[in-house]
Amino acid sequence: MRRGHRPAAVAVVGLGLSAALAACSSADPAAVAAVGLDDDGYLAVVRMCDEGRTVTYAQFAQEPDGVPSLAWIGRTVEPITFFRIGSDPPDNWVLDVDGGLVSDVTYAFTATADDLSVTGPDFTLADLNALGAGEVITAAGTTEPVEDFLEHACSG
Repeated sequence: MRRGHRPAAVAVVGLGLSAALAACSSADPAAVAAVGLDDDGYLAVVRMCDEGRTVTYAQFAQEPDGVPSLAWIGRTVEPITFFRIGSDPPDNWVLDVDGGLVSDVTYAFTATADDLSVTGPDFTLADLNALGAGEVITAAGTTEPVEDFLEHACSG
């Protein structure tokens, strides 16, 4: 009698596993980044769309040679992490390259892990200074309020 019930149990377990894998499928995009200005100064923000993923390194680097001007090592634990220029690293992060941004240099913000790379826009300090408080430049080069970016960036 037990032998007759085993295939049904296997089918139920198989269906449960398939549903669990579908529920855990990664978001597209896995994460997005932007740079901007708020009341505390310049910042970059990473929004994890696939909250099961993480980044472990973030940097502002000079373009096109990629030399870091400011960088952090750590691990995202929240879906939203702010990296502020000229202030303490975010929680669970440490400063890797102590520096800052200078005029007339183009920068890019990136956050990476072994299997994930998130890129913000290319920008200069003049671009950041043209923003209003609470605005960011997205990776697509558009300007929007940071709240709008955080709310809609993962939807497309």
